Amino acid sequence: MSEATTQRYRVYENVGPPPLNSGPRSPWSDLPLDTIEIGDLVEVPLEEKEVRIKINAIRSYAGRLAKKSDKKFSVRITTYGIGIWRTA
Repeated sequence: MSEATTQRYRVYENVGPPPLNSGPRSPWSDLPLDTIEIGDLVEVPLEEKEVRIKINAIRSYAGRLAKKSDKKFSVRITTYGIGIWRTA
């Protein structure tokens, strides 16, 4: 009895780089973080319950933007919601 072999992968040569896929838009991409100057603040007014849910997502977004643009941001909870300061 002979065993059937199944091919687990295929190799393609000279296909070039994968197509660009920017992925889904971030819900925070409308924040003007790329246009604010050092010392400026963008405040996102939210209720306390929403702040706890969204603070880490906003911090991650600001961190990703900082890596792309050599800008630095500080994200803090404020009296009115979440504040994003441009620090450098």
